[in-house]
Amino acid sequence: MSSTIDTTSLATKDMKMLNGVLASSGYSGNISRSVTGELNVASKLIIRLFFQGIREPAHLAGALERNFGKPMRAPRSIHVTGLHRYATQGITPLKGRSIHGTPPSADDTSQH
Repeated sequence: MSSTIDTTSLATKDMKMLNGVLASSGYSGNISRSVTGELNVASKLIIRLFFQGIREPAHLAGALERNFGKPMRAPRSIHVTGLHRYATQGITPLKGRSIHGTPPSADDTSQH
């Protein structure tokens, strides 16, 4: 059995359907119309099944899942807004007090 698959006999609508099955199943790769084009294993599987007579996208997607399982998805992340520095250190800010202090007045600077 050859490892290359001739995709030149596939119609354009069939190639779009097969690419759609790959994309909806979470696989990368693009099926193109060439004899020497490199195909990933998932692409080869659904093309072989298509040539054997399996034409339904749901059946092709099911074959991908049976043979390779579901592709890994990015883990869900929880978005947390940043807390103020005082909240993370357990310090309660004093009301009415600025963090950097008040600038010195003109009268205070003349005494030095």
